[in-house]
Amino acid sequence: EVYVMTRKPEAQQLARDLGAHWVGGADEPPPRPLDGAILFAPVGTLVPPALEALDRGGVLAVAGIYLSDVPTLRYEQDLFYERELRSVTANTRNDGEEFLRLAARLGVTATTSVYPLDKADVALSDLAHDRVTGAAVLRIAA
Repeated sequence: EVYVMTRKPEAQQLARDLGAHWVGGADEPPPRPLDGAILFAPVGTLVPPALEALDRGGVLAVAGIYLSDVPTLRYEQDLFYERELRSVTANTRNDGEEFLRLAARLGVTATTSVYPLDKADVALSDLAHDRVTGAAVLRIAA
């Protein structure tokens, strides 16, 4: 099951459209404890609530290249019961292939907006003005 917590209503709707089991706001706890979670937002204040959403032995992977400062963690509330906090700095090709197999098994699909390479400026403008649903992809001619 895929659970999604995100702040923008458009992103919440996209998660529903893509088949997420449950969708809520970024600060809204999921309906049940999670086995694992991935934090993509570069917002350190989301780390404590993400840890609190984990079940015993759950793992939170912080997947961003950048993350703002994380507030002080409270051991009993945030880490107790063998919860783990990990950062992800690099992925191997094998990691990517394993992730794609898992995504396929869970029925996760991607929504993309494709731009030719010579329209990279348009893609960046669309991203900056929230005109992209999903991910922007630059196509390099073969």
